[in-house]
Amino acid sequence: MAYRWWLKGVLNNLVENSSVRKTRIFLVRHGQTEWNQQDRLQGQKNSPLTEIGRQQALMAKESLGQYEIHKACVSPLQRAQDTLDIILQGREVEVVRSGKLKEINLGPWEGKTREETERSHPIEFNRFWKHPDKFALQGAETFDQLQSRVVAALNSIFTKDKGKNVLVVSHWIAIKVALAHYTSIPLQQLSSISDPENGTLLTLTSRCNSISIHGVQG
Repeated sequence: MAYRWWLKGVLNNLVENSSVRKTRIFLVRHGQTEWNQQDRLQGQKNSPLTEIGRQQALMAKESLGQYEIHKACVSPLQRAQDTLDIILQGREVEVVRSGKLKEINLGPWEGKTREETERSHPIEFNRFWKHPDKFALQGAETFDQLQSRVVAALNSIFTKDKGKNVLVVSHWIAIKVALAHYTSIPLQQLSSISDPENGTLLTLTSRCNSISIHGVQG
């Protein structure tokens, strides 16, 4: 009798565990753009994908070929949408455009080179690269504001799209502050996180209220 109760408990646990489905966000940084090549800060302005950028998007498409994509969410900035279009070629997927996934708003710095921004705003330049938690350029967004909206967008996916695979295409700093949040790294230590290269593909997996982050192998 005791054995039968033990076996029943094991079977019940197996059933419960099988019903806990993974929710996965495939998080992609857009492909290289002309301004990336020129070392210009883009922010919420845009420049077109280069040929390298299109190839990077194709590589992400190939890496995701083995996975079903139930839904896609994308920044409305053109470089992100163009990257998404390449990745989704041949698929019929619902696409949601979200302003919360945009890159950080850099105000007067957008379209400028790093050298130009250092000359015009040396204090904020130093904060941007070395002390992002203190960055407060007039007309721009703070890192905290950026992190709040990006994390809100990703958490909404985890809540509303349970058990699904959702493709998200976003941007350099937007992705980086999200990674900081999910790994409990404060913004003042943001430089400890490697910059996601153009075309980088990561997966954020939510299961049993725990989120893991790792790369995607093609």
